[in-house]
Amino acid sequence: MGNQLSFSLTESELNRVEYGKSVDVTVDPRGKPDMIMLIIIASAYCFDALAVIYMLWNRKYPPIKSKNPILMTILMLSCMTWFVGDLQSNGHLPLANTPLTNCKAFVLWMRILLGACSVCALTALRAYGLYRVFYLNLPYHSLGLYLPAAIYCLILLGYGIIAQALKSEKTTFYIPSYDICSLDKGFKTSLFVLLGITWFLLMAIHWKIRNIKSSFNESREMISNGLIMFAFFVFSIVINFKYPTYPINRTIRILATTIDHFGTHLLWWLIMAVPMYNCMFNRQRYLNHWINKLRKDGLQKEYSVDSDAIVNNGHESLLQAAADGNNDGGLFYATDDYMCTSNVIDFRNTVHNDHSMFSENIAYTGGGLARGFSSRSPAAGEHH
Repeated sequence: MGNQLSFSLTESELNRVEYGKSVDVTVDPRGKPDMIMLIIIASAYCFDALAVIYMLWNRKYPPIKSKNPILMTILMLSCMTWFVGDLQSNGHLPLANTPLTNCKAFVLWMRILLGACSVCALTALRAYGLYRVFYLNLPYHSLGLYLPAAIYCLILLGYGIIAQALKSEKTTFYIPSYDICSLDKGFKTSLFVLLGITWFLLMAIHWKIRNIKSSFNESREMISNGLIMFAFFVFSIVINFKYPTYPINRTIRILATTIDHFGTHLLWWLIMAVPMYNCMFNRQRYLNHWINKLRKDGLQKEYSVDSDAIVNNGHESLLQAAADGNNDGGLFYATDDYMCTSNVIDFRNTVHNDHSMFSENIAYTGGGLARGFSSRSPAAGEHH
């Protein structure tokens, strides 16, 4: 069947096994377990791609927009790139006579720089944005946010260019007899130093935001993401230094790739699951809850919300938000035509006299609508 991954044992895989026996090395052939793993993880990423499309389609929905859909899209693309790099570098795919023998492209660039390092860096960028908004009271979208990210990207680019210019024997190289890529020990160490620095920066920022007051558990999300990346980092160190030939061991290579991409999915969905689920199945009700909770917590400014409440037909309330009348600045996210730009709030006696009208629509809160209203609202002082 030639040099390709298959459910059955191919001739090329039999040759690898025979060569291993000749040098007293156990080589597990690629085959059905690798194929099953590839199909499962690839299917999961296909589902993720649909989720990203849905997220971008609904990017104006405030709870989704507050998560920064563009950054989350780039994060998912980095996870997918990491997966492609893992398939090659972890030994799941036959490499001989294909472009996959270009070890630097797949191991250095796709797996490490554009994959693992980028996932860490993008998670750190989101955490730094939260730190600026909730701790420093600075705008989310500004040069101060993106300049550190740009400097980090330049460092990664410089590292990649230097590694690319070095001889393959000093970085990563192809071993025809085993049909895998291998890493020079010194180069491998430098890669993990780079990953370690990235993770350290990530956790330093997460430590800064551990006590921020936010309405939707962003600090806990970020700490969880940091712990996921730490688990990946420790596991990768153990695997790569204790079992340097793990790509020829079926159990370890499948375990390594599965853990990597279970972690990336967990990281992404911890952030996006709640707003996307509610956007799809509970759209207006969750939007009401989302804005009401910001009012109750007094965090409209941090989330760029200055809300009006309008009651329609006694059954549906439309809560509209604006960032101080500015459609392209904002603090936590930029607003747009989905939001109302009115700064005049006339709530009158609705909370007192027509509470029953709201009870059907606002099931998530205990009357927290008045928090953050202007002094003209009779309910303004009720919850302070």
